[in-house]
Amino acid sequence: MKKRYEEIILNIIYILILIWLLLSIVSPMIVAKNLYSSSFYISTISKSNGIMDYVYSNIEDEDKVSILPLILKHLVGVDIEDPTSYFENQVPLIGYIDISNLITNNDNPVNIVADNDKKNQKENDIETDEPKEPTKKDDDSIQVVKPNDKNDVEKKKIDRDKPLVLIFHTHTTESFNPNNLKDRNFTTDYNLNIVKVGEELKRELEEKYGIAVVHDITIHDLPTREKGYEKSRPTVSSYLKKYPSLKIIIDLHRDATTSSSKTTVIINDERHARLMFVVGAKNKNYKTNYEKAEKLNTIINNMYPNLSRGIVKQNAKYNQDLSDKMILLEVGSNLNSLDEAIRTSKIIAKSIAIYLK
Repeated sequence: MKKRYEEIILNIIYILILIWLLLSIVSPMIVAKNLYSSSFYISTISKSNGIMDYVYSNIEDEDKVSILPLILKHLVGVDIEDPTSYFENQVPLIGYIDISNLITNNDNPVNIVADNDKKNQKENDIETDEPKEPTKKDDDSIQVVKPNDKNDVEKKKIDRDKPLVLIFHTHTTESFNPNNLKDRNFTTDYNLNIVKVGEELKRELEEKYGIAVVHDITIHDLPTREKGYEKSRPTVSSYLKKYPSLKIIIDLHRDATTSSSKTTVIINDERHARLMFVVGAKNKNYKTNYEKAEKLNTIINNMYPNLSRGIVKQNAKYNQDLSDKMILLEVGSNLNSLDEAIRTSKIIAKSIAIYLK
């Protein structure tokens, strides 16, 4: 009888081991498939709790993603923003593999070359939603376009009491990480994160074009990114009251991607981060803010075709209901370097100077 019980227990153990092995293989695939779908997590919670369904429906799209990732990371050691963590959880050896080279070595960024011959240069008619595809020449693996950066902008007499531009950051700790190193995508070091890009944009606008800038460096995304827009809202409101002279308000971010080619261009043999405008359609100022983004997008792409990734419309507010002078600007991604983003900030500065002249 005792032997019989032992056989049953052993069989149960074998079955459990088999189930565990199957789950180890299947579960990462299922989770990875839904990695970038915030609706997957939202719907799961909403089905079990009607109150949570109401709460999620009233949160900005940009903030929804940060709630579940935080819980999963601390409970099961899985970081939704880092796909490799799913597999590291099952196969620890993967944690020692640097996949960035597998991703970036075959990436061919858009190549923008200088053009001193303006005879055959035609003015680009930029679409409102998507940037035009560049023409391909010589090497099919590298896209080549010709810039038309011939605009000279007269420097204004700066008036610091009446700033024209406000720069702030809803996600202040976003940093640049071309080597795709784990846990390096965010930092509070202002010399390494998006704040540095904002500071360089301010310096270029003031020193080269005489445009006074207010740059707010308040951290709005700690201890979590959750409700970042709610936290940055009072910051924007206070400056709107203090400086009625403001003409452009920029929420400066960097994007996140798995391919550096999507967010990189080469201008005169130097790598630059591509930029992208995001407009919230869920607010009363949508039309005016879209027009503002469209004008800046056109100016940039007329100087450097395809530098901009275009204008993305989202069903959210992004605090753009506070003013009809607001734009959300993404400069590069987590796979760009800080230097690449700073180089692009100089082009952004010039486009703003042209817009305000």
